[in-house]
Amino acid sequence: MTGGDIPPNSSVLDTTVLSNFAYIDELWVIAGLDGICTVPVVREELERGVGHHPYLQAALDTLDGEIPVATISETVANRETVVSDHLDPGEAQAFALADAHDGRLLTDDGDARSFAKEQGVTVVGSVGVLLAAIDAGKIDESAADEWLSTWIDEIGYYVPYRTISEYR
Repeated sequence: MTGGDIPPNSSVLDTTVLSNFAYIDELWVIAGLDGICTVPVVREELERGVGHHPYLQAALDTLDGEIPVATISETVANRETVVSDHLDPGEAQAFALADAHDGRLLTDDGDARSFAKEQGVTVVGSVGVLLAAIDAGKIDESAADEWLSTWIDEIGYYVPYRTISEYR
């Protein structure tokens, strides 16, 4: 996927959301989102993490197939350089791509979420993806609650509410 192939309003994944859905082995949920893609630095982060977190291999296996990895244009690389003082590498590159293409940044990282919102970039996290999947009829609320509980109880995912209904 090259810079010219990236659709407007794309959904650009950083490692956090990809990791959460890999952990519960439900990557099909994010792979099915319109305009979904990620960036090369996210692939690198997954490759570095798979030794300690074997479930990340499933996320790596979806890249280039179900989840395209964008080629970073010079414009995006320049924007990434500017924001790299504010964000970690994966978040900086994902933010820069989303910003350059009027897309959404999919992240659960608090600092990245705050920064993106300040810059006028739409942010969606794992809970937002669950809500969208429910609204699209792909999953039901009980599945979303189960997945959310797994993230909270097993990987220390922090959110203010334990059930999806509390986000409505």
